[in-house]
Amino acid sequence: MSKIQMMDWLKSGDPSVNRLTEVYLLDHPMPYVTEGWISKFLQAFDPATGTWGGGIYGPKWISTFYTLKDLKSLEIDPAHPIYQQGLKTILHHMWNHKMWKEDDVCVVAMMASMLAYGRYDSKPIDEMMVYLMHHRQSDGGWNCQDERSEKSSVHTTLSVLEAMSDYQRYGYQALNQPLKDHIQSGELFLLKKHLYLSESTHEPMFPRIIDFHYPTRWFYDVLKALEYFESVKYPYHPNMQEALDLLKSKFQRGYLTKGTTHSGRLHFKLEETYAGRMNTFRGLKVVKFYDFHLYQQLITRDIQPK
Repeated sequence: MSKIQMMDWLKSGDPSVNRLTEVYLLDHPMPYVTEGWISKFLQAFDPATGTWGGGIYGPKWISTFYTLKDLKSLEIDPAHPIYQQGLKTILHHMWNHKMWKEDDVCVVAMMASMLAYGRYDSKPIDEMMVYLMHHRQSDGGWNCQDERSEKSSVHTTLSVLEAMSDYQRYGYQALNQPLKDHIQSGELFLLKKHLYLSESTHEPMFPRIIDFHYPTRWFYDVLKALEYFESVKYPYHPNMQEALDLLKSKFQRGYLTKGTTHSGRLHFKLEETYAGRMNTFRGLKVVKFYDFHLYQQLITRDIQPK
């Protein structure tokens, strides 16, 4: 491929990536889009059952739960009737007082986040926030299987933080005061680890933590953590520096790769090329907030994606 300027390359991709670029990188308000990847996800919806992939939480990653998560990451119109129907489906099967209430902390957090994005009725979301606050561990974070472990997981802790920040971002207010302490606790838990390093060895906690994945699913990695801190406009902290340096080093070609994918079934492949527009967009959003000078250099650079 011949050289192209970064912004032109991002905007020439899927309509959802173009919109995200305009809104978050160029500060140009734009209406929601339904074309491209979002349209493909919507076409896979089964109106007879109110599901995707014939299931609620599984099969991964074509189930109703994870398709909703993909649509949220692409910023579907939260009021879209199919997105709303999907939310009703997972609530009926996963947070139903008469049938079953999900007890996996990570899953509850992701569900609360998707419901908050959809501006759903506050009652079940408030219940989920109370559940999450109740299950904080003594080390300041959260673990998916709270009763079986006293040690928090970075995966679950970040999912909980995302849910709590979405609760506030999308206008829910009843629990804002008690949530503050829990959010601060979870953020400090991650910062103590410099977002990805073992406190005992100062080495990456696990190999894939330094790879950048999209879609993220429920997994944690450095870019996902940095994206959270940028999203809440967390001021620069020295313990972020190694993670920021890692991100900047991956912009060596001027863009980020699409990364490795988490194994599982797909409705369709989002990106086929080595260069990844979604990861590049996400990385630029972080750099824009924490190193605006570098951001300006990157967005005006000519790149040669492959």
